[in-house]
Amino acid sequence: MDIFVLSLAEREKLINDHPIVTRDFVIVTPVIEQAYALIRERVWMRSTGTFLHASQRMGKSICAQTIEALLKEEYPNIAIMSFSATKREGRGTAMFIEMLRAEGQHVPNTPRFERLENILMTYILTQCLQKNSSQFVLIIDEMQNLEEKDFYLLLAIHNRLEKQKIKMTTIGFAQPEILTVRTALLASKSYHLIARFLSEPIPFSGCSTSKDLHAILQAYDEEKHYPEDSGITFTEFFIPLAFESGFRLSSYSNQIWKELKKAASELESRAIPMQHLTSTVAYLLLAARSLDGKHFKLKNVDITEAVERSTLKYFSGLLSTFDPTD
Repeated sequence: MDIFVLSLAEREKLINDHPIVTRDFVIVTPVIEQAYALIRERVWMRSTGTFLHASQRMGKSICAQTIEALLKEEYPNIAIMSFSATKREGRGTAMFIEMLRAEGQHVPNTPRFERLENILMTYILTQCLQKNSSQFVLIIDEMQNLEEKDFYLLLAIHNRLEKQKIKMTTIGFAQPEILTVRTALLASKSYHLIARFLSEPIPFSGCSTSKDLHAILQAYDEEKHYPEDSGITFTEFFIPLAFESGFRLSSYSNQIWKELKKAASELESRAIPMQHLTSTVAYLLLAARSLDGKHFKLKNVDITEAVERSTLKYFSGLLSTFDPTD
């Protein structure tokens, strides 16, 4: 499909379903690439467990989903499961239920612990058998919601798989509170749990540098397309005339970075949260579409307004007062 086939009216009809509006798209950022390089090595080496931790809105959950997809693509013969842990009082068998439901498996009403454990183990072993795999990878999002008893349940799964000569690697993604969980396990001398699941804390950030931002904006200019398989990039969709004349978002990365850092000044040296970054870009492109023309350029006031509308300044003020150790 050629962009010039789409009239202004046709583009307006499509705009409500555009990934920039629905936020249904993923950019493999430099930070995600770095995280994947570390994780794929741990999987390849069959390490027992590692975890990444990040503040809210840094793109942690998107990172978890992206890394799962990349692992499944690179290691199709490894059995991989994922789930998101929820915060519950007295979690009990909640983790087993969350794991099974994440895989679309039926969970019986008020199941006994032993039965639920056997259902889960049968499912995991079946997945390994189908792939002829001697390795099982478990990806846990919101890992900070797990309690000490949950780590003992993970240990039990780990040990049962070991008896079947299956190596288990656990990869966690968590908010900073996970460090408090780790400290509590240290205090209770649960060193074996830390060694298996929390031995290697890896900090994860959103967009850390102007160079990172440039690479992200290039993805809007060159890599991400809508409609799919149309060849129309995200930037081109909103401002086709300007795009044809050479306009590229990435050429404004320094100006956009300056405004983002100014709004996030209370975060000190912390990275820019991805949620606010993508909101800023969305506001820029949505506002620009009515001004499209061969000579269109972004003005500083446009960038400042988009950053303000992303609420980054307000959020950074809230986050700067948060201490996960309190």
